[in-house]
Amino acid sequence: MGKLISVLYILLFCSYLFAGDAELMKEAKTAFSKKSYGEAIKKFTKYTEQVPSQGEAYMYLGYIYEYKKDYPRSIANFRKSAELELSKEQRKTVLLKLALFFNYHQDWNLAAVYSSRYLKINPGNEEMQKIYNRAVGNRGNPNSSTSYIAPVKQETKPEIKKEELVRMEPVKKIQESKPQPIKTDEAYEQVLAEQPNNEEVRWDYVLNLFEDKKYEKAESQLNYLIEKFPGRTRYHYKLGIVKLRQDDPETAIVSFERAKKNPFSKDTNVFLYYVFLNEGLAYQKLNDLAKAESSYLEAFKQLPKDTPLIALTRLNQQKPNFEACVSYADKALTMTQDSAEVHMFRFICLFELNKRTPKFETSYSKYKQALESNSDKSKMGFEKLSPGYLKLARKLLEENQWEKADLYFSKLESDPVISTSREYLFYRGKNYFVGKRYDDSLTYLQKIEGSAAAFYLMARIYSKKFDLTKVKENFKKGADLKPEYWTFDVLEKDFKEVWRDPSFQEFLSKKGLESGNSPKLDSTPTTQSSPPSPSMSSR
Repeated sequence: MGKLISVLYILLFCSYLFAGDAELMKEAKTAFSKKSYGEAIKKFTKYTEQVPSQGEAYMYLGYIYEYKKDYPRSIANFRKSAELELSKEQRKTVLLKLALFFNYHQDWNLAAVYSSRYLKINPGNEEMQKIYNRAVGNRGNPNSSTSYIAPVKQETKPEIKKEELVRMEPVKKIQESKPQPIKTDEAYEQVLAEQPNNEEVRWDYVLNLFEDKKYEKAESQLNYLIEKFPGRTRYHYKLGIVKLRQDDPETAIVSFERAKKNPFSKDTNVFLYYVFLNEGLAYQKLNDLAKAESSYLEAFKQLPKDTPLIALTRLNQQKPNFEACVSYADKALTMTQDSAEVHMFRFICLFELNKRTPKFETSYSKYKQALESNSDKSKMGFEKLSPGYLKLARKLLEENQWEKADLYFSKLESDPVISTSREYLFYRGKNYFVGKRYDDSLTYLQKIEGSAAAFYLMARIYSKKFDLTKVKENFKKGADLKPEYWTFDVLEKDFKEVWRDPSFQEFLSKKGLESGNSPKLDSTPTTQSSPPSPSMSSR
């Protein structure tokens, strides 16, 4: 009985303590909301002593010192709170502040740590991903102005330990005397003329030159750094990226190979992910598609993200291996469902495979929607989504939307390869035929050599023009290539303008009189139940 009373007493005492802690936190927050920061600091500090496992009080202390512009204490408290118990939203806020702070001050090690932790909670934040990527790329070279930051427990003023005071005092001086960032090339070069061995300034200069697309200058500075510090992996990697931007993939591959020999000791997989990804791009530029595919697969092994899968989708469309293209697109869409680029490639490859499945219709719809909602985008957007324009125009033509189709045909006029291809010439000519712009249609169809379908379509145009001589001439050329044209069961419909002319009927019955003497230039079977809608080989 005595033991039971003791237990009850302990429980009641604990409940009283918890109620007291909650009341103390409430009072501290009230003081904070009234901007009574002195009182709030005392109450939050007392709370940290009574409930040392909770991080919320440290978070508020971080806010208070931030408002007071005491940034070293602010960051110290935010770092402490990040290691203790917080709600999910509180932790996101704290980690965001820390990642932004260390990114701004170029303390790449800590920027990488806190951005990585943030991305585990909120992986879809693209800006944070950029911070993380940049931090990892520069890791191992933290800015000296932030080397002082360390997580410390907040104490009341009389209880600050001596070693903490020693650490904080120079911080204030550093903060007050911190130089303004270097902004111009001339300013960088002036500093480097005075301090040629200042690796940190030279590297920062490289990054600025790269962002300004001054690749020759960036290359020169990187070569200097590599000569001085041949073991610095990031310099070899960055030189590879510069050479890629200069359209020199062979030299870029050499730099990537050197970078792979001595990767970062921390987050090696992240670094290698980017090396292999860009190496794959370099091989693809050289049209070495087997090595490009191998590099992209290695990148995916390092980090299973959507970017290598998108690259593999694009690569297999280029090969062409349309089945593999669709397979990689399906995998990529499990990670990035709304990617217009992935939907574009899946649409292209399913179109080539003649698989009009629900996947085909979904990707067609997503791709078209993305283009229509971003019709005023930049040249970069045009280039990214332009590979699907030809197939999109053909699909719109199938739907008798010839004016919309013409918009996408027109966008390809400046492409010297596509605009002279048989596929482009035939389907643009056919599109103008559907739009009843017969002279424009002839302009394109007449450029195609040895296409049965083009001759047949030109015969139909001349039928519209009641030019029987040209009808016979072009029909015969098409039928010499595809004899089944003579017996098409849609001839009356296709040539209704001249159908009742006796000479045309005689022409058909005798198969052009000399139809057997013409050489065959092209041969592809065409169904007899419908007008020709040929594949690439029959145009």
